[in-house]
Order: sequence, then C-alpha cells, then structure tokens
Amino acid sequence: MERIAFWTDAGFDGLRKEIDRIDRQIARLPGVAGINSGNRMGYQTAGIPPGGDPSIEIDLPIAKELDWVVLVPVLGKGAGQQVPGFGFPRRFLLEGFTNDSDEPVILLDRTDTAFPNPGCYPVSAPVPSDLALRRIRLTVTEPWLGDGPPVLALSEIMLLKGNRNMTRGVRVNASSSREIPPTWSRYNLVDMVTPLGLPIAPADAPVMGWHGEVFQAQERSQHFTVDLGAVHPIEELRLVPAWTSHMPWNPHYGFPARFRIEGSTDGDDGSWFVIYDRNATSLQSPGRNLQVFAEIPRPTRFLRMTAMRLRARTGDYVYALGELQAYLGDRNIALGAAVNAPGSLMDDEWRPEGLTDGLAGGGRLLELPDWIQLLAQRQTLETRREALAAQLSSTLLRAEHNLIAGSVGGAVCIVMIAGVMSWRGHRFRVLERERFRERLARDLHDELGSNLGSIALISSLSGQEHAAQMRVDLAEIEQVARESADSMRDMICLLGGQPGRLGGDWLEVLRHLSGRVLRGLETDCALPAQPLVWEPNLETRRELYLFCKEALHNAVRHGRPRQVKFELSPTSGGGLRVRIQDDGVGFDPGKTISGHGLTNLRERAATMKAEMRLDSAPGCGTTVNLDIPRGRRWKKRRIP
Repeated sequence: MERIAFWTDAGFDGLRKEIDRIDRQIARLPGVAGINSGNRMGYQTAGIPPGGDPSIEIDLPIAKELDWVVLVPVLGKGAGQQVPGFGFPRRFLLEGFTNDSDEPVILLDRTDTAFPNPGCYPVSAPVPSDLALRRIRLTVTEPWLGDGPPVLALSEIMLLKGNRNMTRGVRVNASSSREIPPTWSRYNLVDMVTPLGLPIAPADAPVMGWHGEVFQAQERSQHFTVDLGAVHPIEELRLVPAWTSHMPWNPHYGFPARFRIEGSTDGDDGSWFVIYDRNATSLQSPGRNLQVFAEIPRPTRFLRMTAMRLRARTGDYVYALGELQAYLGDRNIALGAAVNAPGSLMDDEWRPEGLTDGLAGGGRLLELPDWIQLLAQRQTLETRREALAAQLSSTLLRAEHNLIAGSVGGAVCIVMIAGVMSWRGHRFRVLERERFRERLARDLHDELGSNLGSIALISSLSGQEHAAQMRVDLAEIEQVARESADSMRDMICLLGGQPGRLGGDWLEVLRHLSGRVLRGLETDCALPAQPLVWEPNLETRRELYLFCKEALHNAVRHGRPRQVKFELSPTSGGGLRVRIQDDGVGFDPGKTISGHGLTNLRERAATMKAEMRLDSAPGCGTTVNLDIPRGRRWKKRRIP
C-alpha cells in the first residue's frame, strides 16, 4: 500500500522523508529517563477545597538575577500504570517578586487556556534580564483532574542562573502539602531528584566513569583524590552517579551508602578539612540524579571522596562514580583534572580519568540550561512526528480508497485488487503483531518493572532498619514478587495453549485471577467448564483479562463487599457476556466524573467494540455488564 500511495499522492514520499529526518534529529538529543529512580517523588497538595487556588512559593535568601524558572512534572503511579505529568496544573500563573515591591512580575500566564499535559518534559519560563527576584510563586487556577480527586503535584522547581540551579538551601512555602517523607515533601521541590534522569546527551563515549575494586564485605574504606591544579574558591560541588545500560535496573550503581568529602590546599595529611560528612547515617538511593553540595568552607586545590560503606551489587560490594564536577561561577574547573585513585578498575568502560572527562553513562554531560533547552527541542520534534505519522496514515487510507474507486473494471483490475488486498492484509497482520508486541511489552514493563523497582527500593532501605522492620520489608518483597510471578504466569497462559485447548487455558487464567483478587470474600465464579466454540483472538483475550482484573480490583478496593459474583458465558452470536456483581457500598454513577477506574474500563470496552453497562446506587452494590461481539479474527474450535 505504501508503493501505491507513493504513485497516487505526491506528498507521501515527502512525509516519509520528513519523519526519517526527525528520527535522526531525535536520536542526537537527550531523552527523558521516565522512571522514579530515587525514593523521593516530589511534592503534592494534601487536598484542594472547592474553589481553592493552591500555591507554591520559593523564597530565596537574597534577591538574585535569574535566567529561567523550570517546572518539572511528576511521574505518578495510577491503576496499574505510570502516569506522566501526574498533578500538573491545567491553568496556572507563574510570578516573581523583587525585594522592593509586592507587585508581581508575570513570568508565565496560562490562566486563559488549558495547558496540555507535558508528560515528563520540563516546562520553562524566561526571566526578564537585569531583574533580581527574591520570591517565585506558582498559583493554580485549575488543577489536574485524573482518576481521583483534584491535586497539584510537581517533581522539581529549578531557578537557573548561568549553568547553576540557585535553589540550594531556599525556603519552600505551600498552601497545602502532603508531608510523607521521603516520598512526598515540599522540600523535594529543590532536591534535584526528578524523573528526567541525568543530563546526558547521546555520544560515542564508552567510558562510564570510575570504578573501584570489588569487595566481599560492605564495610570497606576506599578513596580517590582530584587535583584541580591550583587553589580555587569552589561555589558548588556535584557528583554524577554511575549508570550503565548493562544494569538499567540499578540506577545508583556503586554510589557509596556512607562517605566523606574533604578538601585541602596542599594535600598534606594534616591539612584536610571536611566539606560533607555522611558517615553517621546511610544515604538513601540517589537514583539517576545529580547530587549537589553548595557549602564549601574555604578555597581548595585537592578534593578527596572516601567511601566507608559500599553499595551492594549482586553478591558483592563496589564503589563507582560517573563524574565529579566543581563549579566556580559557570565553569566546571574539575574538567580534565588529574585523578589519583588506588585500586581502580581499568578497562574500556572504567578508568580514573573517567571522573573528570565530561562523560558518564555512555554519553556527554550537559550543562543544566543546555539540557533543558534540548529536552524542549525533543518534545517539539516528537509532537511534530506524531502529527506527521497521523498524516501519513491518512495518506495511506486515501490511497486505498482511490485504488478501490478506480479499480472497478475487468478481470485484470479484479486480480490486481485481490493482489493488493492480500498484500495489505499481510501488512496489516505484521503491523498488528508489532502493535500487540509493543502493548504486551508495555504491560509487562508497567506492572513488573514497577514491582521490581519496589523490590529494589525496599531492599536498599532494609539494611538500615531493625530486625522487626526487616521482617515486614521481607514480607512485602515476598508479596510483590508473588504478584509479579502471578502476572507473568497469566500473560504466558493467555498467549500459550495448543489448538483445541486454547479456550480452556485462558478461561482458567480468569478463574485463578478471581481466586487471587477475591481471596477472603464469598465468591460465586461461574465460568464455562468446557472450551468455547468461538475462541477470542490474542488481543481480545488480553483486553478482557485486563478489564476483569481492574473491575474485580475496583469491586474489592472501593465497594468493600462481602460477596462478589463473576460470570462469563457465550452469547448466541458467538460473542461473550461478562457480569461482575458485588453487594458493596455502591455509588452514584451520575455524580462520579472520574475515579473507580471507570475511564480505563470504558476505554478497554471500546477497544473490544463491546457494550459496557454499569448499575450502582449508594448502599445497593455495583454491577458491571460487558457484551463483547464476536470479532472477525476469532477462531472456531475444531470439534473432533
């Protein structure tokens, strides 16, 4: 069909070339990590009363000239999936205040039109030149509305001046704050922990940083020293955690749990002074985020970082770091500095000079304003690419219509149409398999990736807790692991099976699912005991499984029932009918705009071209009915 579109539409080839050109540009730009690699998600309100306009205010110690104010969204977690841009306001006003007046300077006004969800991408506002601001205020006039109550949430607020973020040590005020540290706190707005990841641009750079020797014991001391070449008054010190694509699940690879940073003017034993001491308590996981230290007591030439408790790896303990940066004004004076590191690992990826070479994580480190601007370019290109891809699909569809309209003729035309349609069907099946594979991979990533991240986070904190808490943590790890194994087993069974046994296999998956979700309740599970005559295709089975999983979870979580009925039966037309009924508290569907996962259920029903009916009332329980018509790719079971 693409060949036909090429000959029938002069713009088709241009669209395809433009998409290829954009793909090449995107490949050269930094990307968003899109994960919460640390244990601090950000800030969110504790609640927004009707008619209330929540606000956040950053109060600097002294007025400063700024270049940019950057808002970084939160990557939240919804019902079974990640929610980029969770809590980002739909309408808001960003203002600055000087020392001399309470009259605000408007930096960004989005109160008239709804602001589209930026996902994980940062939103920047320029600050007028030669204007010293003391306070920055964000006021929300229309909050985010998702599957739940209205909320305001942000991961970070950066105040950029030159190459530095000026929020270190500032006071954060908020009209309302959900304080559940370390996950949620208003001070998470200025900690440099975001879902953006490290400021790294793609580059042919195999060096990951510096790596010490491997130990079998955690309590080992190891250090490196950086010689800046001259005594400098350092204004800011940054540590870049090591990150390698070989271990993407370990975002804090080798970052020491306990360490000390010292400075010296001459490197003699008695001249070292402490810059930062983290030897008394263990540092929680930094994830793929910069670690910034801005209080340097006095000028120094030598910087020494000593690890006293190493970070756990698989069966052993290591000390590794991607880069050390020392800023004087806008310049990193540690770039290219000499490094002395006894016991270093030496190979193609790790070497002592990797600490000061400007490279980390297989890419080139960027300055903060360049990083934010390049991310904005990538976001623009991705939006443009989505529009071009939609236009390309429309061109293909128009070409198909033109072909059908112009092919009414003799037998030669009929043969040509048959050949084209056969090729199109093959092409459609190939694309459908690719889309199904992508959806399955996303399902596994959302659920299993999130569960594995939870296990890693609980494990990283368990070494710092008492035995009783460790037993609780181990029980939670066991529960998460069991849920992950159940989800993986369900997916495999949905996809597996032999001819003639497929129906029984996937129905058994639903039976086991209801048993797990409704454990402890009085249940009536009425599923067909024999395989169905018409067996749904893979995509329908997947959507039906996820629909039932979410509906059952909603019944248990929101309805608080004593009894749940789960029925599935074939219809006269070869389709399926699902009925999930509980005797819980119920609710008024007419007053429920969002919540209870209804949006996800309706979207999945629409994907299956099914009719969904929901009956509920306060105190009368809830009934979900789903009628799924037989699809053209369903298979009829061979009866021996």
